[in-house]
Amino acid sequence: MEPDKLGRFKEYGEFILRKIDSVPQYPSKQEDWVPASLDDCLLRLRSAAQKTVDLATSPVKIGVMGEFSSGKTLLLGSLIGYADALPVSENPTTGNVTAIHIIPQDDFATTQLSNFTVEYLSHEGVHECLRFMLGEANKRTTAAGLPPIPVSKLNSGTDIISWCEEAWNSSNNLELRYLLRELVLFLRAYQAYGKVMCSGHYQIDATTAREGLQLVEQPMAIQTLKFEDLPPAHIRLPSPPQRLPTKLLQNSFPLIRRVDIDVKISREIWDFAGAAKFILIDFPGLGAANSGARDTFLSLRELAEVQTILVLLNGKSPGSDRANKIFTMMQQQRPGQDLKDLILVGVGRFDQLPLDSEGGERELDHLIEDSHLEEETVLQKLKVLQTTIDGAAAFTTQKDRIVLLSPLLGLAELAKRSSTVKAGSPEFLANLDYPDYLDRSKRLQQKWELLSERLIESNTRSYLGRQLGYFSQDGGLSKLRELIQTHVANHGLKQLHEDTKRAADVVSQQQDHLKDIIDEIHEQGIPTGDSPAFIELRFVVESLDKIYRNFQKDLGKEPLKDRRGVVVSDVVKDELTFRILNWNQWTLLFNKANNGAIALAESKGAAGKLFDRGNRVNTSLPTKSDDFYPVFEKTVKEVEDFARDRIQQAVVDLLSQLSNHIALEREQLQAFFHPEMEQEIEEKFGFEDADLFYKLLLGCDPNEWKEAIIAEISSKDKTVAPEIIFPLARQDDKHNVGQIFDWAPEKSQGLPRSSNHQLLVLRLRDEITASASLHLVQYVSEVNQQINSELEGILDQIIPSLQNLSKKETLLRYLAAGELPSEIQIPTWLQIISEMAAVSPSDDLDLR
Repeated sequence: MEPDKLGRFKEYGEFILRKIDSVPQYPSKQEDWVPASLDDCLLRLRSAAQKTVDLATSPVKIGVMGEFSSGKTLLLGSLIGYADALPVSENPTTGNVTAIHIIPQDDFATTQLSNFTVEYLSHEGVHECLRFMLGEANKRTTAAGLPPIPVSKLNSGTDIISWCEEAWNSSNNLELRYLLRELVLFLRAYQAYGKVMCSGHYQIDATTAREGLQLVEQPMAIQTLKFEDLPPAHIRLPSPPQRLPTKLLQNSFPLIRRVDIDVKISREIWDFAGAAKFILIDFPGLGAANSGARDTFLSLRELAEVQTILVLLNGKSPGSDRANKIFTMMQQQRPGQDLKDLILVGVGRFDQLPLDSEGGERELDHLIEDSHLEEETVLQKLKVLQTTIDGAAAFTTQKDRIVLLSPLLGLAELAKRSSTVKAGSPEFLANLDYPDYLDRSKRLQQKWELLSERLIESNTRSYLGRQLGYFSQDGGLSKLRELIQTHVANHGLKQLHEDTKRAADVVSQQQDHLKDIIDEIHEQGIPTGDSPAFIELRFVVESLDKIYRNFQKDLGKEPLKDRRGVVVSDVVKDELTFRILNWNQWTLLFNKANNGAIALAESKGAAGKLFDRGNRVNTSLPTKSDDFYPVFEKTVKEVEDFARDRIQQAVVDLLSQLSNHIALEREQLQAFFHPEMEQEIEEKFGFEDADLFYKLLLGCDPNEWKEAIIAEISSKDKTVAPEIIFPLARQDDKHNVGQIFDWAPEKSQGLPRSSNHQLLVLRLRDEITASASLHLVQYVSEVNQQINSELEGILDQIIPSLQNLSKKETLLRYLAAGELPSEIQIPTWLQIISEMAAVSPSDDLDLR
């Protein structure tokens, strides 16, 4: 149900965005009677519509937040099946928001990471972050006994850095200095790289990610550090970098908004069959005294966009108030929502629960010996366990959303399952195998399992018994994965729908504001209607634009097909196979086979007298690899020509189908104009408008494109070289002879011979077919890509021209009426924004 509702919101937002694209960017500059408030309203409407589309098309986002030192990074590694796969900073004072896009893979294989994308803050995001950091700095300044920040005097980054130096020299307060240092590094990074890197997206490889996102820890003796000893400013970049080397990634680290990673996970590790799509978003660890204000800003900003929250508590130090501070921050970001319904709770490092203060493991042993054990007794005897459970329960509305976790035990379990599937890097696995490394954890795991069994024997519905049982299986990881998928299906999609609806409500509010502005314009006496011909022409242009954009979006999704709908590469492959199977050489060889062996006997009798030429063997039978080359070369050349012909015909068919698709639009446009009008338009409107008209003409009939496309691919055609793809050894400068087959008389008597020549012939035929097929299919694929590229190039000319033409209302009126319009005319954009203001998500939208 939710996916259908999200689809309606997507169409609603896309309709608004498409209409806005047809309106001048600043309508108030078009006419002096247009209020400036319209420009701002349209900007806000675009932003709200874009957010609605983004949410409606987004997978469920699961935010992973944790107390400082709760083992969050290791937990994420254990969830995806590779302990230290994620590139994260080892510096506890800074980190990044990391979005993990999970891609299932069928084979039981080691988890693979790819497509590392670094996204930088926009200029607006930098300023928002800076305001947040200054707000935090003001609190710490006041707490340190210094005067409040003179905000009115801080008009530039240089002013802020000067104030930071003054505050630094006035106080050695630890928390204040941490933030001052962070402010200085943030501003210096922005001054050096902001102009050319803000809003940028960069692809990096795994090595650069691993080295560039693990920062060198800053000196901790900050109270004795001099301001001038802080890292100096970087050299300003004059232009955007083409790639991100490790050093630049480290230097620009403060400006990073998010890192996105694709993670391929075996279904044997985490089976997503039938599950809704989701993204895991790792937030920097919060709660440490020196946690970065930037990290907090990025986390809270991203938190507003998630539908499920996994909170990880530190089982090694239960009862900490850091978790409550995190919850308070989260609640402030989403006022009016009951966050507890969104939260799953994991108790990390549960295998390190501090039992020593309560008699250590001896008390646990005594409880295990009790044959009539009750939960109340366990919690009374193990107060630290009671504190842990109560602390976790404070975050969620349901106890079954709490999981006791040990990522190390889960990874150790995975490492035992296969020697080929790696659960971590060699360094991590070496630690895992180190003697006594997990002895205490495994010993406690066994004891928690026995305690679980005792509790369930006494009460099959024991909540604590089940929790401890999940932990004893694989450190609770399987249960956590199950919880995540269940919560996404039952709550995450519902929450995503609610988030999208809230975004759509903002669109509706802006539409109401837009209606007020339209009413204000109409009150001034501006006409409210257009001629039917003009409305029809504009609609047809927009419709043509929509069809071509959809066609362009689908390019490359499917391979080139013939008019029957059969993939061209399959047609070529079948033709090749048919021709090779019909080679005369196979028939001759199979006819000579007797009980699987091929015998080339000398001809006797009349046949010998007629056909024996000096006791030589019949040379029409292939006995060596070179005998197959002439027919191989001929076949490859013929099939290549066949492929070329089929490709050209497929291009003609594709353009013909597209032409038929826009037949109605073409007929409607042809009713308005003819090619000879181009000269008139150039004289009346100029070359630019005449060029738009010319591209509109080309856009009316895709059949006009075929000659140019075919000529272009023919000029770049790369032929297949038979001598290179021939799979058998041939005679050349280094070899006197190629491969000699077992049935050849000259085959060395000392070498073993196959007893089944017929099987060898079949294998030989398959090998020749496979090699030629591979390269010819590759040839078709490369030409297919070139065709797509040529079509992209044509559409990149036509689509923007159609969009620009829809904004040229004077030209459109001329085309519709056949004459220049009078001075007082209804602006096209006024009609468009009227349509925008009236639409709602429940309408049947024409999205052509």
